[in-house]
Amino acid sequence: MHPAPLPPQVPDGPFLFRRARELGVSPERLRRSDLRRITRGVATNGPVPSTLPERARAFALTLPARSAFSHTTSLGLAGYSLPAARGPDDPLHVMYDTDAGRSRRRFIVGHRGLESREAIELNGLQIVDPADSWCDLGELAALHRWTVSDLVVTGDEIVARYARDQLALRRQECRWLPGPERSRREDEIAARAASECRALLRARLDARVRPRGKRLLVAANPLLRHRSKSPMESRARITFVTEGLPEPELNLVIHAQDGSGFLGECDFVWRSKRVVGEYQGEHHADRRQASHDEAKRSLLETDGWTVIPIWAEDVFHPTRRQALLSRLLHLLS
Repeated sequence: MHPAPLPPQVPDGPFLFRRARELGVSPERLRRSDLRRITRGVATNGPVPSTLPERARAFALTLPARSAFSHTTSLGLAGYSLPAARGPDDPLHVMYDTDAGRSRRRFIVGHRGLESREAIELNGLQIVDPADSWCDLGELAALHRWTVSDLVVTGDEIVARYARDQLALRRQECRWLPGPERSRREDEIAARAASECRALLRARLDARVRPRGKRLLVAANPLLRHRSKSPMESRARITFVTEGLPEPELNLVIHAQDGSGFLGECDFVWRSKRVVGEYQGEHHADRRQASHDEAKRSLLETDGWTVIPIWAEDVFHPTRRQALLSRLLHLLS
């Protein structure tokens, strides 16, 4: 026997048992197998939420008004890369006011201190803003054994997005400048914005009382760069810096010495030594991308540059990492 249809006021997807009961749905109907329980007091009449936004929306139905998703959950909802990949069953981090009660339920990790954070609305969900959320990563660093490099991965993206937003607001003032001068002016605006963002992150951290993980966050802050374009670029750069190599310029456009034309945009550039490093991400396996990479390498080497391919194993594998660092040290010394 098919279960009775739910009232049209019950939304497709996650809904509150309480709301369904107010609409006249019986307890027996709510126990039928076509409805799947997500958490205490919430069920769905559709697919079980699996993505982070879907899970957050379902659990948000049960949260008190003064609460916000925080830590890795808020950063994931805002689209930032995290120090470690999230799994479908990872807990959701939620922050409450210090004097408020916490919702104790499976798959939620509660935190206190929302009154001292900035909260924003994102796609209908309340989240702790990225600056405070980055500072809150320090609380999880010891548990997950995160390093400075792990915190830089997320911090680079926060600084880069802030710089892009500020540049978008001020691009009109550069609009009528000649090409090279416009590029220089835009670079100055983005660099100044990145510095402002690092200062904001440090100010938010300094406002905390004995925050956990402060040592790592303080070490990571001056290493954040707005021109990093991927987590692995961030990790590779920090590997160079922490091992004593000169810090490279990031994603720099290179032109031929004789002014004959554009050679390419390179991931890591040590300009004075005419050395570039190119990180080989997964997309470089594509045939067309590989062809483009080879053409760029040939142009650069013809112009007197040394091109070093860099793979994930060169960052994570100790022997490979030491070999890469030794080669770069030889070229840059």
